[in-house]
Amino acid sequence: MSYFILQILPYVTMVVFTFGLLYRLGRWAGARIVHDITLSPFPQSNTQVLGIFGAELIFFRSLFSSDRALWVGAWLMHMALFAVIGGHLTGIYFLGKQFIYIGTSENLSEQLSALLGTTMGLIMFAGLLYLFYRRFAVAKVREVSTLSDYLHLVLLLSIVTVGNIMRLWEHDLGITYAPVKDYVTHLVMLMPLPMTHEVFTRPFFVLHLLFVQILLMIFPFSKLMHVFGMFAERWIINRVYKEPAPGLPNVDVQAARRAGLGLPSSEGGV
Repeated sequence: MSYFILQILPYVTMVVFTFGLLYRLGRWAGARIVHDITLSPFPQSNTQVLGIFGAELIFFRSLFSSDRALWVGAWLMHMALFAVIGGHLTGIYFLGKQFIYIGTSENLSEQLSALLGTTMGLIMFAGLLYLFYRRFAVAKVREVSTLSDYLHLVLLLSIVTVGNIMRLWEHDLGITYAPVKDYVTHLVMLMPLPMTHEVFTRPFFVLHLLFVQILLMIFPFSKLMHVFGMFAERWIINRVYKEPAPGLPNVDVQAARRAGLGLPSSEGGV
């Protein structure tokens, strides 16, 4: 089973994830936008558009304005997630010594890498636990929640829990960067590893990787695609304002202004 999870399933996962992602993005790109309009705050330049995108991506501005309680858990979880992904990539590539490039010793770099990884993992776990609790505790959220919403959270919690166990009990249940980097290198080069390699002897690593691969395979066909959907939505509603909006028939813009219907002026006001 370990051989299948570590040596065969990763290739199946990447095929499903890649083609699934391209399929969903292709459907979005080909969708017809009935009314090509821009909504407030009516950006007048591409720089302003980038500012809106940045505020949404980094600060979750719309969510902050609409639901502060949800924003707290969602923002913490997502920021920790980005940090964990970045930590995995840099930690494995540099073997935990990435901080030597800002002047630390190798030993201190490895300690910082472990500390930050553990901290972000625990923050992410807390954020996910809060979001899971909210699904049950808030009546309005519970009413619109589906089975898949709960299963996605359970899967994410499982991934993070196993990862945190490997971090907190690294010597007994975890694995160091070196064998993981060796494993990834062989995987990319299509070179199978012998069953005697260390990765096959670490059940928590195998379980962690299995959960991650399940997540990646269902990702393109689930609500988790909101990470890309956010950009698609913002592109539709927050592009540079053009007057009159293409696709909005029978609208006399000047008459609408004179009637005070709230169309933005050429300077971006109302």
